[in-house]
Amino acid sequence: MIAIVAAIAAFVSLATLFAWAGGVLRSPIEARLTRMAAQAATPTRTPMEAPFSDRVFIPVVDGIVRGFIELLPSTFVSRISRQLLTAGSPMTTQAFFTIVLLTTVLLPAGVAFLFIQAGSLTSAAVGLLVFLVALGFLLPFLWLRRRVRSRKLAIWRRLPDMFDMVTVCVEAGLGLDAALRQVAAKIKGPLAEEISLTLRQIGMGRSRREALEDMAYRVDVPEVTTFVNAVIQAESLGTSLGRVLRAQSFSLRVARRQKAEELARRAPVKMVFPLVLFIMPTFFIVTIGPIAIHFIKYVSGN
Repeated sequence: MIAIVAAIAAFVSLATLFAWAGGVLRSPIEARLTRMAAQAATPTRTPMEAPFSDRVFIPVVDGIVRGFIELLPSTFVSRISRQLLTAGSPMTTQAFFTIVLLTTVLLPAGVAFLFIQAGSLTSAAVGLLVFLVALGFLLPFLWLRRRVRSRKLAIWRRLPDMFDMVTVCVEAGLGLDAALRQVAAKIKGPLAEEISLTLRQIGMGRSRREALEDMAYRVDVPEVTTFVNAVIQAESLGTSLGRVLRAQSFSLRVARRQKAEELARRAPVKMVFPLVLFIMPTFFIVTIGPIAIHFIKYVSGN
């Protein structure tokens, strides 16, 4: 039974690797454009003339991943999709769960194969395999969570500069779209990418309100949501956009200063543990160590 499980795991791992090489982990738009370009450049082929990976491995892996996703709760899958969107859409949801299957199956399968070859599949080895399965399952989610946090922090740090630039451009006579275009050209990072995507959506015919709301949904930063709501409200009521942006910039700088003060107050508490564990024992060894040595010599009569 263990050999059968190991063989199935090895097959799934190899199939996933071939699928990765075949391009199944690309975004649907990129994969569709690649197929259209290949069909335009090559003559029509029969299904049997297609590559073996397109006929066998990709459908098998696609079916396995789809079945795995269907077994998971829909709320969990939607939450992962939202996190991927907030992380900048590094891959599709199906590609992410393909990686989850890969890391969950590949490493434990390789270790199990080594144990089987060595003939030492003990209870400790089974426990190690269970630990590797859990670790392989959690690693992609930990990576995704860290990517989301780092991207949101990078956007939050660039917001005051963005607000100031938009305010200056609007007060100088530019429209909101032109001001956002200047911001996207001057600053770098995830915030500039989101603004550029929003401007492209507006240029393709989407309304400004929908494009801004979509940006706030993708970014998932409260300050960006407040900025979008303020812009929409200012446009609907006809109030001065520059005054609203200046107020938003001031409130964001106050919030950032308060956040810095909060982190500064937490620093002494965090310094207690390394102080007690590393600095104080060394201090006691240096100061009390010679006294203890002389005391031991005095007691022993040497």
